[in-house]
Amino acid sequence: MKRSSRSGFIRLEAAADGVLRRMSSGDNALLWIQARWPRIVGEPLSRKITPAALSGRRLTLTLLDSGWRKPVEATLSELERRLAAELPGVRPRVVLRDKGHAPWDTEHGTRDTTRKDRRL
Repeated sequence: MKRSSRSGFIRLEAAADGVLRRMSSGDNALLWIQARWPRIVGEPLSRKITPAALSGRRLTLTLLDSGWRKPVEATLSELERRLAAELPGVRPRVVLRDKGHAPWDTEHGTRDTTRKDRRL
C-alpha cells in the first residue's frame, strides 16, 4: 500500500482493496476476480476470456472467441501467477472452456464430455 508523502495516511482505495482481497473466499473470491478482471489480465484479453465459476481452487474461464485459444493457452501460467498474487488465500488453478461447450483438455487435445473440469 502506498503512503501519501504529505499526510502519512494510505489511500482509502488501497486500504479497502487490501482488506477485501484478504477477506475474499468462495463466492466472494469469484466476485473479486470478476470485478478486477480487466486489471488482472489486461483490457484486450479481458474481452476474450471471462471468469465463469470458482469451485474450491478451480477457476473456470470461458473463452469468448475461439480464435484466441492458442494465445490464451500460452498465457495461462502467467495468469495463474497473477491470480495467486491477487488472491493468495485461494491461489486459483485455471480451467479453460469454449463458450457453450465442455471444458477443453489441452494436454490430450480432446473435449472433456464427462463434465469434470480438468486443469490445464
